[in-house]
Amino acid sequence: MKNAAIIVAAEPDLVRAGVVSLLNRIPGVRVIREFEDFEPLFRFIRSEPGHFLVISRSLFEQSEALYLAQPELLEKTVLLETDTVPSGESRVKNAIHLTDSGEEIRNRIMEIIRQQGYSGSDHQGETLTERERTIVRLVSLGLTNRQIAEQLFLSTHTVMTHRKNIAGKLGIKSVSGLTVYAIVNNIITIEEVTSKP
Repeated sequence: MKNAAIIVAAEPDLVRAGVVSLLNRIPGVRVIREFEDFEPLFRFIRSEPGHFLVISRSLFEQSEALYLAQPELLEKTVLLETDTVPSGESRVKNAIHLTDSGEEIRNRIMEIIRQQGYSGSDHQGETLTERERTIVRLVSLGLTNRQIAEQLFLSTHTVMTHRKNIAGKLGIKSVSGLTVYAIVNNIITIEEVTSKP
């Protein structure tokens, strides 16, 4: 599979290192460069366009010339919010926040990458996370996205993102297909499925 190449531009060092570590644990993602200053970032992106960019708000606010030169970069930009209260509006539609859980950040990044044409089918054969196995189990028991969200204390959007990731990894979209998968992989027993109301 072709990895999604990501550039991380953020400061301070500890924040950048944490974001890089988290991103490198996402299947199909590889951080190729890190920057703490705008000028070297600008030179690199001008010479090697096409990568995803996770950028802190402070560096983003210095980047108008970059986005004027490459407006398509906005679609591949993820704004890294570090302040508790975001400092104003942004042209970037994708954002993650330092207070988000690792799972929320992973799901958001995967969603953004898939929106840019990295097919979910590229992830077939990957193993499911514990959370994904739990969601497959609950789907197999007939719960709706809303019911799963309430039971797991998640938002409905997060459950839907998990389901997209599961479909991408397994190549299975239907409830009946997931149920068969769950039975075959010992996530749920056939008795549990047949006894559901």
